[in-house]
Amino acid sequence: MAACSPFADPIPHPAARRSGRLRRCAALLFLSTLLLAGLAACSAPGPAAGSGQEPAAASAAGAAFARGAYAEAATAWQREALDAAPAKAASLRVRAADAWLLAGRARDAQDVLRWVSRDELSPADRARLDLVLADLALRGNRPDEAEALLAQAAAALPDASEQRYRGLVARARDQMASPGSRTLAQAAGVVARMDRYDPAAAVRLLQDLESVTSHELSLRAAGPQVDTRDDTRGDTGEAARDDTAAGRQLAGWFDLALVIRRNLVRPEGVSDAIAEWKTRHPEHLLDETQALDAWLQYRQLFAAPRRTAVLLPASGGFRTAGDALRDGLISAYLAQPGGGELLFFPTGDDNQSAISAYFNALDAGADRIVGPLRKESVEALLTLAGLATPVLALNELPQDFTPPPGLAGQLHGLSLSQEAEVAAVARHAAASGYQRAIVLAPESAWGERMAAVFEDEFLQGDRQVVAASRYPEEENDHSALLERALRLDESKQRGQQLENTLQIPLEFVPVRRGDVDVIFMAASATQAKQIRPQLRFLDAGDVPVYATGRIYSGEPDPALNQDLDGVRFPITPWALEHAKRKSIPDLDSLRSGAMASLFALGQDAWNLLPWLELMRKDPDFAFPGASGTYSIDRGRSGRVGIDRGGSDGGGLRREPAWAVFSGGLPVPLANPAEPGLAPR
Repeated sequence: MAACSPFADPIPHPAARRSGRLRRCAALLFLSTLLLAGLAACSAPGPAAGSGQEPAAASAAGAAFARGAYAEAATAWQREALDAAPAKAASLRVRAADAWLLAGRARDAQDVLRWVSRDELSPADRARLDLVLADLALRGNRPDEAEALLAQAAAALPDASEQRYRGLVARARDQMASPGSRTLAQAAGVVARMDRYDPAAAVRLLQDLESVTSHELSLRAAGPQVDTRDDTRGDTGEAARDDTAAGRQLAGWFDLALVIRRNLVRPEGVSDAIAEWKTRHPEHLLDETQALDAWLQYRQLFAAPRRTAVLLPASGGFRTAGDALRDGLISAYLAQPGGGELLFFPTGDDNQSAISAYFNALDAGADRIVGPLRKESVEALLTLAGLATPVLALNELPQDFTPPPGLAGQLHGLSLSQEAEVAAVARHAAASGYQRAIVLAPESAWGERMAAVFEDEFLQGDRQVVAASRYPEEENDHSALLERALRLDESKQRGQQLENTLQIPLEFVPVRRGDVDVIFMAASATQAKQIRPQLRFLDAGDVPVYATGRIYSGEPDPALNQDLDGVRFPITPWALEHAKRKSIPDLDSLRSGAMASLFALGQDAWNLLPWLELMRKDPDFAFPGASGTYSIDRGRSGRVGIDRGGSDGGGLRREPAWAVFSGGLPVPLANPAEPGLAPR
């Protein structure tokens, strides 16, 4: 009897029932072995003669499942299915897919289901399949699809699967209650009623879909993942074709919304992107011209604030930085004013000047504040009891800051945080395949912070920091320290010991350690120019070296920087595009490129403003700016380098561009996510 098999139902059920069933089946199997006949129905159907497969394989899979070894159980069930009759094989593969899901390996579950035909399943196994498919749908954030599958499963649900069913129903209801899911359901209704291109309706649809993340749109753009109709119900003919056509139209709209969103900030490639979209959806009711019109009309909604006030230092120690930020803002405004007005209010080296500038801006009718710059001034402004205007501060927001009522998601911090850059360095090194690092940092508070941030970000998974050294900032010769980090001193010592033992002179070449594949160097440009040549001299020139953004002053000077060739570092896209002196604008505030990063940050402070609301709604939406690529970070508000935006998770996360010195000039370094970047 199927119920006697320990693998009859892989859906979790109470321990007592499971253990009792296993004991009964184990006893029956034992008696079957002793009597050699009569009780075969209490075990799985045996393999064909000569197959060499042990009948206990199924029992081993069930036992593995019972103790939580889901991957082991899934593998065993798949192996048994290879020699089973079609109906039994389909049942075993459903069990294997379920086990893969419980092991957290959804892709493996999907691969198994490719070999399953519903026609070969019993009603109970069809119900189990629907539970597996519903679980996959929920993992893909498709609760409407999961709901249909669960309703279908309820008709023939085995008793032992009741607990699993109830859990999936609860998950589906939770997802259906989310704003994004409600929006998707509403969008389906709008698309179903749309039989021609209506520009106003198309724009409203795109606006409604703003609450759906880009990731979710990409999933939905692929269309339905499974056919939720049960073959036994006879859903065929014209109704089925209508459902398929409607599903294709809806998937086409989701794909178009994603294409439009990805080409909002930089429109240069939108025509090609929409042409490719139409190739994917040739039957969509919109043609390329209409899709481009929808993009244009939708993009016009993202306008600059009516009146933006900028609070920047005009005197004191931050004046030079303020001048570069001001000129960056003005250059971006002149290139794209967007119908807005830009007003400047000076601040100084004290908090009160920033507070006074803020109230002057309110008196002038400002509906958006950019600034202030000083960290202390930012904190003073954000603690004002009467703060009621959205703010884009030019520094990090205070840690654990909670926005006042009415301003949740309206307060952001934009900065060139060095800690954030170092965290990005660690991520880039890890994504490039490096596993074992040496950390070099100066003996200073800054050096300790940089080393701590790198190690915190890099030490994930199996990655290691095999050596961490601190060098004196005032010294030029770091060879002894580097020899210890590279274990050349130990190699020399072994050679000396061998000479002493043999009592003869030996020609001995010290060998550096071989367990390091990357070096992180927290250093200024001057310090790096001392350390990099010494690493080459000590036979570590082939080890990739990452440095902080401070390694490059922003002033192109091939002769001065040639000792840094091969060093990788974060850089602003603006500086990378202006890597030659003749390409840098002739502005006093830029100081031949020395203040280029702040100039670029000023440009982004203006250009970001129209997109902040969309970034808040869609954390997958990224703004490609002059100082880096920005996105909202909701998931890591407690990590170093994130501008905290309060409890709503509105912090801005900056990913820099990447460069490597070649011929003394910075040249682009591929992102590890792009093809062609090898670890070496």
